[in-house]
Amino acid sequence: MGHYKIDGTRAEMTDPKWLRVGSQVGALANEWSDRSDIIAYVGSGAGGEAPACFIPASAEVEVNVDVAFGYGVEPADIDLTTRSGRYEFPRAVGAILHEAFHAKFSKWDLLEARKDLKKDEFEALMLLEESRIEAHGIRSNPKAKPFLETCAMEIVIADAGEQFAEMSSTEKAALLVALVWARVDLGILKFRDVAKVTDLIDEYLGLDVIAELRDLATKAQRHGYHYDATDMYPIAIEWAKIVREVAEEKGEGSPDSGEGKGEGEGEGEGEGNEFMEDLMDALNEAADNVSVSNSDSLGDAETMEKYEEVVKEKSDKSKERKDAKEMASKIFGSGTAEVVGAGTFSTLKETRNPRSDERIAATIIATKLEKAKYRDRDVTKVSSITPPGRLRARTAVQGAAMKSRGVMTQPEAWRKKVRKQTDEPTLTIGVMVDISGSMGDAMEPMATTAYVLSEAAVRVQGKAAMVYYGNTVFPTLRPGERMDQVKVYTASDATEKFNDAFLALDGSINLLNGEGARLLVVVSDGHYVRDEAVAAQRWVKRCAEQGVAVVWLPFDEGSTARALAGDNAVVLSGRFSPTAAADKIGAACEKAISSATARKM
Repeated sequence: MGHYKIDGTRAEMTDPKWLRVGSQVGALANEWSDRSDIIAYVGSGAGGEAPACFIPASAEVEVNVDVAFGYGVEPADIDLTTRSGRYEFPRAVGAILHEAFHAKFSKWDLLEARKDLKKDEFEALMLLEESRIEAHGIRSNPKAKPFLETCAMEIVIADAGEQFAEMSSTEKAALLVALVWARVDLGILKFRDVAKVTDLIDEYLGLDVIAELRDLATKAQRHGYHYDATDMYPIAIEWAKIVREVAEEKGEGSPDSGEGKGEGEGEGEGEGNEFMEDLMDALNEAADNVSVSNSDSLGDAETMEKYEEVVKEKSDKSKERKDAKEMASKIFGSGTAEVVGAGTFSTLKETRNPRSDERIAATIIATKLEKAKYRDRDVTKVSSITPPGRLRARTAVQGAAMKSRGVMTQPEAWRKKVRKQTDEPTLTIGVMVDISGSMGDAMEPMATTAYVLSEAAVRVQGKAAMVYYGNTVFPTLRPGERMDQVKVYTASDATEKFNDAFLALDGSINLLNGEGARLLVVVSDGHYVRDEAVAAQRWVKRCAEQGVAVVWLPFDEGSTARALAGDNAVVLSGRFSPTAAADKIGAACEKAISSATARKM
């Protein structure tokens, strides 16, 4: 077919302004095809007249931006990484899906098939492959269906426009059986939208022939061995035989030798041209019909996706809270004093009263925290009859409908968010301290940091909890308690249970879903085993999503901590005395809370 090519089609590179979109297209094509080797070329005229094409030899998807996205659309307006962005350009998404399904299911040897079959038989095989890959595509990914419907007629019209000039009327009609009738049978196209097209080909070929061809297309759709098309050869051969016989009956000649009759050969030239014009008119009308009727399907599909996302998000959060509560109960549930858990090699090395410089450092940081916590604001949604705000179209339509029925009401069709400072916002601080062997040299300043942060939280009437984590997790400060002494532990453990430590903190002080200003302080170099590194990345990202500020104190150059936290945390690197660096720690906490609050708004 015109968009599924044996050979390459171009030598250019993607225009730099389209590189971002090209990267998104490549990522989606690889995701939907379960591959990792597909590259994308995106540009005006890429791949010919179709919205997109796939070249198996080079594992390349080409997207014609003028057809797929529409003339005049700027790359900056396209974002296929989001659900709303994909539904804004459903034709492009459908085209990418179609080519991704070729990449996933058309894994048989094109050149070998072309050598094994006659010209018209090979062309029949390629035709049948179009609906076969979509049949398997919507079985493996049902959400693809409305997108495939959106771009189906563009693919049909592009293929017809490219091949009709070299075909007899019988071959044109047979091509449309494979491209249109087969998609109707799959449920991708609605019969009412393409009725004029099917009427024309039914009339030309006859219902008996149409029935035979549709039956062959259905058999091809069931072929499930994607690496070998040999079992499809008999279907393609039979298809070509039927088309050949009908063409001969109509005096159009036989295409079996590779010299198929062109337009006007073996049939009246005027008659052939008229049939082609009628078909193209019908195809264009069908494309308009599909565009109109498909909008409802897309709207329903998007609504369902939103609903599924909300359900999944609620389910994930519910499990998240349950796991956190269970871990908090396990870690914080034993008495009121800290308990060094079984399984850790860490021991309490020293307990002492805080020095004056440590008390001063706590006061300095408390001042910063007091200032920072007032940046947190309450957000209230308010509905109103008049703007400003965001128009809720459904409410407005419902109001108009009620008015037409004589029900006089004023629907609150506008909604906005009102933000205000809270009188006395709360501050919640969770502290995680790493006691693995790599942190041995930092245990003294870490003990000071732990005391200073906990004391600062008390001075601003905040709520704090603290855990140490290594081979296991144990609490050093429970919610509601006050750390009145500096306690220095040894760092002798071989690993770091970051995941358990975070869950315990979250379950005890409700970091992720709490109110007011919330701060997580991680005291660790970030040198973790793979599973714990993944957990650290996940939880720091979740903190950013939920408006929790994160400060990371690695007590080294900070490269590993930055790699784990990314842009979701303030990393204060370098070896320093917590008392001498109280201003820096306080400023880091203030900056993190301010950034988290800004994201939450």
